Amino acid sequence: MADADIVPPDMRLELQKFDEYAEQITKSLVGSIEASPPPPIIYHYTNDIGLRGILETGRVWLTDIFSLNDPSELSHGFSHVVKILNDRALTGPSESKLFARQIQEFLSAGGIQESAHYFACSFSAAGDDLGQWRAYADNGRGYALGFDARALERAFTHEGDIPIPHNSTFPVTYEDAKLAELHRRLVDRVFPLISLPCGRELGSAGNRVYMGDLFTSFAVHALSAALFFKHEAYSNEREYRFLQVHRGDMPPPDVKFRSRPYSLVRYREFDWRGGAAGTLKKIVIGPAANKKKAVQFVADRFRAFHGTAFDPTHSTIPYKAV
Repeated sequence: MADADIVPPDMRLELQKFDEYAEQITKSLVGSIEASPPPPIIYHYTNDIGLRGILETGRVWLTDIFSLNDPSELSHGFSHVVKILNDRALTGPSESKLFARQIQEFLSAGGIQESAHYFACSFSAAGDDLGQWRAYADNGRGYALGFDARALERAFTHEGDIPIPHNSTFPVTYEDAKLAELHRRLVDRVFPLISLPCGRELGSAGNRVYMGDLFTSFAVHALSAALFFKHEAYSNEREYRFLQVHRGDMPPPDVKFRSRPYSLVRYREFDWRGGAAGTLKKIVIGPAANKKKAVQFVADRFRAFHGTAFDPTHSTIPYKAV
């Protein structure tokens, strides 16, 4: 007997209704975020090695999201639904407490990392931000590369006129209250379904299949919404994210590795020059860089790899690296 046949049709229908509802409210939120027009120019902060690599290869790296500067950002977003579910389960039936504990364990035991492979490249609407010079551009000695946002976005999300299913672009949202409200609606809808098997003679197999499907649907939709949010402490970054999501049960294609002290970091490449030649519009030199040397470095690298001249601009922030 197939697993789906173990669960009675009326319960299977309730699972389907929940999945459709969760997808509807998640898509409504995601759609409104993705519909926001990108800024004219988006900036990628990097050091001199990164600048050379981006100009030489015509590629930028999409890094495993759990190796970024804030690898906890997905956990932070998912923690909202954990808290809301735990609070609701305090006065709920015993099965709701078990469900809440399993969601908590999913977060603490690395379930998010195992759910899918996430690769991201971060851009910013801010081309001269002190925090990003410090964090991502060699403490102010690096560069911010400004790309035509629409052209770059199109090259990343489409191959010709065909959308690339794994790829999306969106401005990151820094409103925790908005994510918490969506998660609260998911909890309100899932809560009665947790107790649906009670009094039914499903047997252990039927109960396992039903609760497993409910858990998976709930976790997937809660996590899908969390992808678009980041802690409010990072709002100055005005991030515009290029994201790839690949199935967790299969190895993602064309993964490469770079070294970091005591670890290897996974990344994938995006060929921006091949998909949107001429989209690089600005190069901003960091506030702590040696201006003369930095200008010469940009000129030499651009001439060597693009065959043309390029006039960089300079950060206006009064700042010295320490």
